[in-house]
Amino acid sequence: MTKDTAQTIVNTMEKIRKPDGFKSEKLIVLPDHILMEVSSHPLVRPLYVTDTGYFPRALHHYRERPEGSEAVIVIFCMEGEGWYRLGSGRAQPVGQGQAVVIPARTPHAYGSSEEHPWSIYWWHFKGEQTEAFFEGFGLGPNPGHQSGHEPVHESGHGPEAEEATTHVSGSDEWNNIGVGAPGTSDSGDLTESPSRPVKTAAPLPVTLPPDKARQLTELFQEGYALLEQGYTLNHIIYVSQLAHHLAAILRLCRLQPQDGIFRHSQHDITQTVRYMMDRLEGTVTLKQLAAQARVSVPHFTQRFKEATGYSPIDYYLRLKIQLACRHLDLTGQSVKEISHRLGFQDPYYFSRLFKKIMGKSPSEYRGTRKG
Repeated sequence: MTKDTAQTIVNTMEKIRKPDGFKSEKLIVLPDHILMEVSSHPLVRPLYVTDTGYFPRALHHYRERPEGSEAVIVIFCMEGEGWYRLGSGRAQPVGQGQAVVIPARTPHAYGSSEEHPWSIYWWHFKGEQTEAFFEGFGLGPNPGHQSGHEPVHESGHGPEAEEATTHVSGSDEWNNIGVGAPGTSDSGDLTESPSRPVKTAAPLPVTLPPDKARQLTELFQEGYALLEQGYTLNHIIYVSQLAHHLAAILRLCRLQPQDGIFRHSQHDITQTVRYMMDRLEGTVTLKQLAAQARVSVPHFTQRFKEATGYSPIDYYLRLKIQLACRHLDLTGQSVKEISHRLGFQDPYYFSRLFKKIMGKSPSEYRGTRKG
């Protein structure tokens, strides 16, 4: 769906309002007095559902809230098309398999396409930790998120984030990941930091892979069926835990998008991690990782860290140490043998790195009772 199409939908929907109900729709709104009673429970308080529903083929569906909502709103488009707008920004198209998160107290509007009406599952969430659960969605403190004014390309992506120049801590050995040298210092931070602030694009829908989309619909069905049986405390606690799962799915898909974490590339984070895992008993360089992702080293480093919270070097080393733990647990190999097997030339460097990541030496780890 192009920008022009989305704007046409907006113009039309602003003149049309949702009729009373959709065929086979589902809708539950929990009573305020019940929410008041249960929302202080420690298993409900962090995140809970106040409203939820399913609107199939919702022609003329339109909602506009100039003052926003007190709840965070999540909309998952199972099929068809629609749009949404935050603040005074441009309308963003929403298609099959995409989810939208609308922050609380944010002016917004959304609606269905006339030509291809959407079928949507939706939830309203409140709770003390709602902002933490949905951190990074919608409007935020960064320039590109304040009012959604940043241009939106027809491809659905905002402007390319500025590539940051990165510095790798330690000696050049860090660039040849997993090869420790006797002179390599382990006193510095393992992470890389962009030297310039990252520009953030306007908020975009989150694309879910088929398995995660199926999980989202199953979470709705399970929670809806339980609430239909009564608004008891145990039912609301259970549905609250389902909400935690739903938020985790959206967070994972936002940080590891299936349409390519590296824009203008058919690559995603899962491919990079698989590439690393296939080479844990050898070595790879930062240049090799960027090359297999088909992007520059600074851009690769920036995008990878956005997705995982770690630099590529950190992540690869941590995968090596995880594998080392399994060898320590399941084999009788010595620490020296394991370090060499994982590509570390210096077992003392390996031991220092192991302790830095795991909090104890390889020998101490092996001596810990498990299971």
